[in-house]
Amino acid sequence: MNDATIFMMGMMLLGPAIILVVGLIGRMTVRGIAKGALPGPAARWGCGLSVLLGICAFCGLMVATAGGAVHPPLVMTAAPYACDGALELQSRDYSYKPGQQGVARNIYCIGADGERRDITLRAIGAATIYYTLICFAVALVLLFLFRLLKPRRPAGIDSPSLAELRQKMADRLHTDADIVRRPAAPPDAGGGSVEDRLRHLRSLRDGGLISEAEYQAKRAEILGGL
Repeated sequence: MNDATIFMMGMMLLGPAIILVVGLIGRMTVRGIAKGALPGPAARWGCGLSVLLGICAFCGLMVATAGGAVHPPLVMTAAPYACDGALELQSRDYSYKPGQQGVARNIYCIGADGERRDITLRAIGAATIYYTLICFAVALVLLFLFRLLKPRRPAGIDSPSLAELRQKMADRLHTDADIVRRPAAPPDAGGGSVEDRLRHLRSLRDGGLISEAEYQAKRAEILGGL
């Protein structure tokens, strides 16, 4: 089995494994929200770490491929993990179109018996894992510092539950709907007698068009004008 086959098999197994883990954690989170409960700490941390690992894996792959093509020492740093013998970097110029040139780089592993093997893909895979772990470690340290320096909630103040947030949102929507449905006051509503204005105000309250607090405030305003 050559290096290209090993590398492709590793990528084919690692990608679906990450997708499977993220999918399972996301399914658990969605089920918890559907039941009216906030996601637990394990689900939140699992989703966050899975997303963070995916971002770090992408960054590691970019460093090992694009960065290694421009600056080969980036790949050569991790190449010893893929070779037990001496390493040799070979660069050659080639022309793939008239007037345009490129540089092909190959990494060879020279064993104790003098056998020379091309380990370019294996070295790129090792460099991807190497820089992914470095990026992941740095991200965890930054996340820890962020959590450490983040202002904490004062003791005795609990975060609202999902049910409380839904109730507050429903109350706000009902209030806005009442304001939209509330008919405009007739032109002579403020010019009638005090009794007529109080009766009109009471009818608005009984019809559910204004709240009790609004009724009391307007009633005090009318009586205060006497």
